[in-house]
Amino acid sequence: MEFGQIEAFLAVVSEGSFTRAAALLNLTQPSLSTRIHQLEQSLGGELFQRDKRPVQLTDLGNVFFNYAERAIDILEAGREAVRATQMGMVGRVNVCSPFSLANSLLPEVVNRFGQMCPQAELSLETGHSDFCISQLSDGLANLAFAAAFPRFASKTQTLLELHDKMVVAVNAQHELLAETAVSISHLWQYQVLIIHWGNAFDGYIESLREADQAQGAVVRVPLAAALPMARQPHTVTFLPRRLAAVSGLVELNVPGFSFDWDVILATRPGYTPTPIEQRFIEIVNTVWQESSPAAS
Repeated sequence: MEFGQIEAFLAVVSEGSFTRAAALLNLTQPSLSTRIHQLEQSLGGELFQRDKRPVQLTDLGNVFFNYAERAIDILEAGREAVRATQMGMVGRVNVCSPFSLANSLLPEVVNRFGQMCPQAELSLETGHSDFCISQLSDGLANLAFAAAFPRFASKTQTLLELHDKMVVAVNAQHELLAETAVSISHLWQYQVLIIHWGNAFDGYIESLREADQAQGAVVRVPLAAALPMARQPHTVTFLPRRLAAVSGLVELNVPGFSFDWDVILATRPGYTPTPIEQRFIEIVNTVWQESSPAAS
């Protein structure tokens, strides 16, 4: 039993005619009939009632039909798997990402990666940037996102540099949205949530508060807790612009507030990403460029 024989059998079933099936497969009718005859010989009986119009299956043909379809489907899947392997679209990608990017960037990246590389395996761990870099250094991940701090960049190989900015974010009904521009000193009159985005950002916020001689207390919370808290009335927080956008928060126009928030996608020094890892990197770059939110 050969692939061409099964293909000819299914073509006759779908077309209801030896003539049309031969045309569909770009065969002469005698060649197609020979394939069907050889298949019937191997199975030990006739598959078609040739005196019917359109051609109909015999009982034996009906039994064989579902198996023939499954056989073709399996062979096609095998062909796709071979093509995917040849194109470097199979394998495993181990990635570690900070929570902020896992919320804002990676959902669409994972979606596209799954569509483009359905036979590849993707493993994603999340944690702070320090954790991501340690996973990379220990060989538990081959790709890691992290804040673009010099101490991380110095011991990794940067594959992508991704630029974002910190913004002041509030819920969509916040009273400050009625103002066209908000002064920094006005922010401290509200409940301020501070997420630890690194020492440089902590120092920046403290310098702003010292300049205003702000007296009000701030609440320091991890990101997972900050997002639901930030949706409360009379609350302000500071988030990367992309994360604020996907979290349903609104960016305030605060002219005196400006802090770049750059991210790297890195690997170990000297490591060459596999073809499937390179495909993941390309998807990350594409999604980042396409999904840049506009400043308010």
